This record gives sequence, C-alpha cells and structure tokens, in this order.
Amino acid sequence: MRRLLPQSTYARNVLTLMTGTTLAQAIPVAISPLLTRLYSPEEFGRFALYMAVTMIASVLVTGRYELAILLPRQDKDALHIAALAMVLSIAMSAVLLLVVLFFAQPIAVLLGDAALAPWLYWVPASTLLLGMYQSLNYWSNRKAQYKRLAISRTVQSGSASLAQLGSGYAGSGAVGLVGGQITGQVLATSVLARLIWREDHGLIRTLLPLRSVALAKKYIDFPKYLIVAHGFNTASGQMPVLLLSALFNTTAAGFFTLTQRVMAAPMALVAGALGDVFRQEASQAYMRQGQCKAIYQKTFKRLLLISAVPFTIFFFVAPALFAWMFGEQWRVAGEYAQILTPMAFLQFITSPLSSMFMIAEKQRLDLLWQIFLLFLVIVSFVLGKFFSNSADALKIFSSAYCLAYGVNGVMTYHFAKNSTSLWKN
Repeated sequence: MRRLLPQSTYARNVLTLMTGTTLAQAIPVAISPLLTRLYSPEEFGRFALYMAVTMIASVLVTGRYELAILLPRQDKDALHIAALAMVLSIAMSAVLLLVVLFFAQPIAVLLGDAALAPWLYWVPASTLLLGMYQSLNYWSNRKAQYKRLAISRTVQSGSASLAQLGSGYAGSGAVGLVGGQITGQVLATSVLARLIWREDHGLIRTLLPLRSVALAKKYIDFPKYLIVAHGFNTASGQMPVLLLSALFNTTAAGFFTLTQRVMAAPMALVAGALGDVFRQEASQAYMRQGQCKAIYQKTFKRLLLISAVPFTIFFFVAPALFAWMFGEQWRVAGEYAQILTPMAFLQFITSPLSSMFMIAEKQRLDLLWQIFLLFLVIVSFVLGKFFSNSADALKIFSSAYCLAYGVNGVMTYHFAKNSTSLWKN
C-alpha cells in the first residue's frame, strides 16, 4: 500500500487537497438533482444574484492583503499580514452594512429583481466570513497545512448543502439557498480558526499592531492595484449572472448558475488543488532562484493531460446529461454548458497558474488584463442582447473568454521564466 501512495512532497500535497476537495465538491453535485426539484430556475437565479453581489463586494474587504501572506521570509511577518487582512474585513463589512441599509431596494431594482432586496442585508455577513476565511486559508497555504484546508472545505460544502436541502424540503424558497450558504461559511471559518489556534497559538500571541501597520505600508501595492484588478476579475466572473438577469430574466441566470455549479466541480477538485500547491512551491522557488519555470511547466502539463479527454466528452453529452440528472426543465442549462466548455477548458489550464502575477509582483499587468477581460465580457452580452438571445450572448462570451485566457497563459509563462525584458511591471 505504501508503494501505491505518491512519493514526492508535491504529489502528496496535491493528493491531500484533492481528497478534501473531492468530498467538498461531491456533496453539492450529488444533491443537485434533489435541489433542482426543490428550487425553481428563478430561485436559483435569485441566489446567484445574491452570490454575485457578495463576491464582488468581498474583493474590497481584505484590501487583498491576504495574497501577500505567502511573500515574507519570516512566518511572524506573514501572520501580521493575516491579522491585518482580518481586521480590515471587519471594518469594511461594517461599511458595507451601512450601504445596504440605505440602498438595498435601489440595488435590487438595478439588478433586475426587486424581490432580492431583503436578502441583500446578509451580504455584509457573507463578506466578513469570506474575508476571514481567505486570510486563514492563505496562512495555512503558507504553512503547507493542506490537511487543514481539506477539512475546512469539506465542512463548508457539507453543511451548506445539507442546510439548503433541509430548507428546500421546508419550502423556504430562495432564502433557503442563502441561509445554507451562510451556514457553511460560519462552520468552515470556525473549524479553520480552531485548527490554526491549536497549532499556532504561540506565534499568534506575539502579534503587534504597529508591525501590521508597517507591513501594510510595505505591501501597499496589493490594495493599490489588486483591489481594482481583482474587482475587475470578480466582476467579469459574476457579470454573466448580473447581465443575464438585467438584460434577459432571472430564469436565464438560474440556468447559468446550475451550469456553473456543475462545471466548477473539476476546477475546484483538480485545478484548485494543483493551483494551491503550485502557488506555495512556485513562490518559494521564485524567492530562491528568481524563476520557477520548471514548476510552471510541470503543473501546466499535468493540467493539460488531466483535462483534454473529460472536457471533450462533456461537450458532446452535456444537454442530455443535464436533462437526465436534473429534470427536463434544466436541459437549457446543459445547452449553456456545451457552449461554455471551450472556455472552461482553457480556464482549467490557465487559472491555477495565474498566481504568477502575484508571485512575480506584476500587479499592474494583472490590472490591465482584468480591465481587458471585463471589457470583453460586457461587450459580449451587449451584442447578445442585440440578437435578443441568451444563447447567442453566451457563445460570444465564451469566445471572448478563450481569447483572454490565451493571453493570460502567455503572460504567466514569461513571468515564470522571469522574462522581464518582455513583461515589465
């Protein structure tokens, strides 16, 4: 049995994360056929709008300082950055709460669904939990504590799914999807915080507020550039839901949400695990050698080999598969999935490697790429509205994303080689 297990540290780390992430993804995918029979496409669309607003707002709360946790040579400095990110999460979520208290109804109307307004009051709670969790996540990533991450992801997925399932049987509507999501966030953050305290409480007791302030100034480029850059990135990722609802209807957003739910599983399962390990090992190699070309190439080849055949098969069977698994009313979601498969394939390969922007400290170039991506997304759906067809909008959207991911891959490969003459920050 020992001979069957991976021998390299890299492979063992990937296996650990993949095991936890497999459980985390298997649970919601397994119960999705039940959820699609308990919640309507419109209710899924409303939940998608809530999550879109939450994900865009969450970019602000940490100042993106959590991404700097991997960079300091000393763990003590990295922990001060983690503490800084968590304090900012509390402060910024409080500000978001004030915004929602005064503008919930106008925001809901702008998004094309006035019934969303009551659930917007929970957005600050979600952003706070996301900010706290991401800070703890990157600290565990730095410490190569992949078991922590696997446990917390499983807890989050399992508790959220069970809460959504129970609420669905109770007939609670979209509030069940929102409440289940928050339940998962609370439990996952609590579990990860407990595991970190148990192992790192000695170092945590040495925290000094003034040191966090000094490090905030040292890594000021992260909030200076990455809030905008990742704001564009998150907006690009969430814009299909927002625009499908605003330009077409909430039901179209619901179909798209189920498509994302299913297609995100391999991203989180394999690409996410490889990306976490790549980020840790590449950052260490880059600090020591000034480049990480070998690790980049190894990760790229593994992503390509893993993904080529499954994505090809999925392209041909998606509509029939969705109708069989989730009910005939969800066949449209399968047609959406077929349209988005080429985009998902390139995303699977390039996204785990995109941390090279941070590792090589190319935040300005990342910002330019994010602006380019958001521009392509908005143009895609505006053109799709011209054709008065959500499927045509998604075809243009998928093609635009393929172009953007191709550019991203070329850039990150040059960063890994440290080709500064080609890509100056």
